[in-house]
Amino acid sequence: MLPEEKMYITKIENHIPLTEEELGTLVLFYSIEKEYGEDHRWQREVTSIVQLGERYFAVEWYQGLTEMQENDFFDQPYEVELKEYEKTITVKEWVKK
Repeated sequence: MLPEEKMYITKIENHIPLTEEELGTLVLFYSIEKEYGEDHRWQREVTSIVQLGERYFAVEWYQGLTEMQENDFFDQPYEVELKEYEKTITVKEWVKK
C-alpha cells in the first residue's frame, strides 16, 4: 500500500474530514467504478468507488456538466463492500408489428 493510501485511510478511520482537493484526487486517481445518478441543470450526481489498498470506499459528489461548472464534494467517503448476486427482471416493451 502506498503512503498516500495509508494517509487517506487513517483520516477516514479517525473521522478527519478530507479536503475538496483530496476528495478530487481520490475520484480522479483511485476510482475503479462510477455510478451516475440524476442529472440536474448544471451538475450530475456521481458515486465513485475508490480502492485504497485492499479496501473500498464510496465518494458521493456532483460532476459539473459544463466547462464552467466545478465538481462539488459535500460528503466524506464511507467504506463499502461488493456483494454479487443474480437478479432476474421482467422487461415489457411495445414493438412494431
